[in-house]
Amino acid sequence: MHDTAGWRDEAATRSLLRGWRRVGAIDAATSARAQAALGGDPSPAQWRGFLDRLALWLGVALLAAGAICFIAANWDEMGKFLRLYGLQAVLVLAVVGAAWLGLSRLAGQAVLWLAMVLLGGLLALIGQTYQTGADTWELFALWAALSLPWVLAGRHAALWLTWALLLNVALTLWLDLGRAWSMLLATNEELLATGLLNALLLLAWELAGTRWPEFSGRVGRRLLTFAMIALLAFAAMDDIFGRDRGLHVGVWCWLAMTLVAGFCFLRLRRDLPVLAMLMLGVIAVVTSALAEFVFSGKETAFEMLMLAVAVIAQGTAAAFVLRRLARGEAA
Repeated sequence: MHDTAGWRDEAATRSLLRGWRRVGAIDAATSARAQAALGGDPSPAQWRGFLDRLALWLGVALLAAGAICFIAANWDEMGKFLRLYGLQAVLVLAVVGAAWLGLSRLAGQAVLWLAMVLLGGLLALIGQTYQTGADTWELFALWAALSLPWVLAGRHAALWLTWALLLNVALTLWLDLGRAWSMLLATNEELLATGLLNALLLLAWELAGTRWPEFSGRVGRRLLTFAMIALLAFAAMDDIFGRDRGLHVGVWCWLAMTLVAGFCFLRLRRDLPVLAMLMLGVIAVVTSALAEFVFSGKETAFEMLMLAVAVIAQGTAAAFVLRRLARGEAA
């Protein structure tokens, strides 16, 4: 059995031992004995398992890209019938292949992800062929709705993260039409709304992680946190540099989400990379506020030097706090 999970656990244990050694919790001899007990470098079976998974996901990603690019490159030579029904046949084969391999196996889940991507290509092909007049956001919303049963059946983090990406794109394109909230919020609507969407997705991910194993990993949590913090931080900065436009909704939303996420990932489930993302957002927003309110938007050499000093000071403080937290974990 290709035990890549065991490989990751061993790597985490080695990192913990190095932390204990740095803070003096164990001596060098004890650390060396513990490292030796872990069995040395990854075994050939673990390497094969890692390479198998890597090749599988790269393969399905290349198959999806190849199918779409083949149709795009041969658009004029292929008739309407061949384009539509050919891609539908490939999609059906992918779904049948996923069911045959088994949705409880990684291979079946990867092929189902391929079918999910091909579904989006089919919807785009239908819209391009018949020129239905539908907006682009409707394509992504329909894509997300039609693929949701497959995501529920596949139960893999890659499927859920792809579905979350579709929701983000659909919401952004819908708001970009200027149909909603144009007179209600005094900040960048797309950034704020998609940031709050990712906050809800992160909350749902964390709650689901207590019951279903596909949500228990750290990659999904960190990707959703990065999306939430980046979008809300940009919304807050946009709000700061447009002071005359409203009630600083972006700043308040960013501050609330940062405080809530900081408390959760510091006290309830500590995750240092997530805390580092939060601190990076704080540095960006605080620096923007200093540039706009303290230095009044001037661009003289002195103001730029003060801003550089402020960034360095904040970065140093963040590094100091993260180092202390890391040492506390090790101790």
